[in-house]
Amino acid sequence: MKHVHYGWVVCITCTLLLFITMGTVSNGFSVYLPYIMDERGLTHAQTSSLVTLRCLTAFLAMLTIGWYYKKVSLRLGVSIAACCAGLSYLLYASARTYPLFCVGAAVSGLSYGFGSMIPVSLLMNRWFDRHRALALSICATGSGIATIVLPPVTTALVEHLTMGTAFRIEGAAIFLLAALIFAVLRSDPAEKGLAPCGHQEAPAGQETPARKAHGDIPRAAFVLLAFASLFMGAVANPGFVHLSVLFSGEGFSAGAVAAIISGTGLMLTLGKLLYGETTDHVGGCRSTLLFGAILVAGHVLCCLAFLQSIPLSVLTAVCMGVGYPIATIGPSVWANDLASPRQYPTVLRRLQVIYAGGALVFATVPGLLADRFGDYLPAYILFSCLVLVSLLLIALSYRAGRKVRTEHKA
Repeated sequence: MKHVHYGWVVCITCTLLLFITMGTVSNGFSVYLPYIMDERGLTHAQTSSLVTLRCLTAFLAMLTIGWYYKKVSLRLGVSIAACCAGLSYLLYASARTYPLFCVGAAVSGLSYGFGSMIPVSLLMNRWFDRHRALALSICATGSGIATIVLPPVTTALVEHLTMGTAFRIEGAAIFLLAALIFAVLRSDPAEKGLAPCGHQEAPAGQETPARKAHGDIPRAAFVLLAFASLFMGAVANPGFVHLSVLFSGEGFSAGAVAAIISGTGLMLTLGKLLYGETTDHVGGCRSTLLFGAILVAGHVLCCLAFLQSIPLSVLTAVCMGVGYPIATIGPSVWANDLASPRQYPTVLRRLQVIYAGGALVFATVPGLLADRFGDYLPAYILFSCLVLVSLLLIALSYRAGRKVRTEHKA
């Protein structure tokens, strides 16, 4: 049997990492929101503020992530981030009042900020010269897998035991997985005496195909991408997290809500792989516009949740899941397409920070709109408009990038 490069082991380990740092603290936690409101008496605004606080600490963590990974290795840093997710669940388990829930949310934000797409993208860049986009897409499925697995498991644990017990069980499982990540992950191929996967020696003065360089990203293109990332963060994180309260508030049963969230997670997992494959064939701009149109359709369907139609809810799950990858993988794709290899880490980090800023600014908006209008439908109307604006900005950024390159060639 042909030897499997250890880079693929690192890839699967990073998939597990994102299962924890994105899946459990964001997508998986969303299942708990209706129970937290019912059992602890939190208002819509207070519940949404937990998402805001998590986004705030994630944003601050991303701002300091360069300093963080100068102090610790990628291996140790992401393992600590995973442990923060486990600690947040134990804090939620002990919470009886709003302030302790806030502490748990803040700790979970550290997990998200220090352990999500930025370090994973850096690890994939170190471990892969070829198949890098595929590897990154596989890693990104971690949060989608969490969205498939956690809703039915969490719902069963809460319904048959208690919410606190469910938090404790899942928190203990997170700590075990964090230990596994630390045992398997390596920060660099040199630690295993290896070259990056797909590495080929190039003749002097030439680059391997995977490292082929192009010019720096035009300022206009970066500004457009920055606003697109801001709006994507405003939509993807709050929009997904509030799906459970949207459908439960419109009369769907707990089991039906769990099925919708799991279905969305299944399609999200498949959608990430499909998005990566489509991008390799038609390019980042066209694939983003295609999947973005599907995401718009999903948010429009969310606005019809009051019809309590099972077929429409299934279609909603399909469209939301297939469309959401442009938010999580998109910044890496856009940075790779429009920035030079030298610029890539900086551009990626800035887009991810801006994305987190959008999630932070808009995290409380759904709850505030729900308190004002009585349901979450106005929030999803707003999200539909923001996705449309983001797609326009992305198209214009690629146009600006192509224009500058054409001028340089001329």
